[in-house]
Amino acid sequence: MAISAATTEHRCTAHTEPSFVHLVQSEWIKIRTVRSTLWCLLVLTAAVIGIGFLAVANRNAHADQLGPLPVGQLVIRSHIGLSLGQLAVVVLAARSIGGEYGTGLISTSLTAVPWRKRWLAAKALVVAAVALVAGVLLSAAAFALLYAITPAVSGPVMHPEVVRAVLGGGPYLAGLALLAFAVATVMRSSVGGIVVVSAMSFVIPIMSMGVPGFDGLLRFLPSGLFPGNAGWAIMQPGPMLNGLAPWAGFAVLCAWVAAGMAVAAYLLDRRDA
Repeated sequence: MAISAATTEHRCTAHTEPSFVHLVQSEWIKIRTVRSTLWCLLVLTAAVIGIGFLAVANRNAHADQLGPLPVGQLVIRSHIGLSLGQLAVVVLAARSIGGEYGTGLISTSLTAVPWRKRWLAAKALVVAAVALVAGVLLSAAAFALLYAITPAVSGPVMHPEVVRAVLGGGPYLAGLALLAFAVATVMRSSVGGIVVVSAMSFVIPIMSMGVPGFDGLLRFLPSGLFPGNAGWAIMQPGPMLNGLAPWAGFAVLCAWVAAGMAVAAYLLDRRDA
């Protein structure tokens, strides 16, 4: 009789345990129905397209004297808007988990889905996917717009390094989103995640400029305002000055993300909601 009861309980538990796909679907519904998600994506779009347009429009005013714009320079100019627009992705990612802590819904979520690491992975996957798709689409759109309005461009547009650099905005924003997500989970706060990652991206690089001994360390930062850090390497059509190679830089960014997510998963599993 005891064996039968145990078997029945096991079957019920196995039957009620949600699949990872169901968790992803649930988190997708959450993130797309939150108003802040739309606003963050609109700000990101305005920054990437608008600032990129201004960067090339100013140069086009003197195109007769400057001659054709190298395609590599066009790629770099198309990513200028990401330097500010990335903050919108940080806010989106941090709020996706920090908002649950702030409103107390984290207790409800973890009661409904007690498999905490699986739940965290599903939420992280959705956040990364949104940032990845937005980054790829906006990077490609910005490059296409700038190419269309530039009188003359020199160099092969479809060169593999150029294509990788143009689309590199997607993987970069996805990695940055996961890092902000992990930090917000560790700190159990949207504001904490935003402040820490923003300081890492904006404050530290600026304060370290020109400081002897820090130039070599900046290349290992996951993000920043301008090329030189690890994250931006994948968006450069060639080697960065004082920076890492494209895929080496992206590997460093992934290492930051892996470490952050590992700490977040460990603490989420150990702490009370």
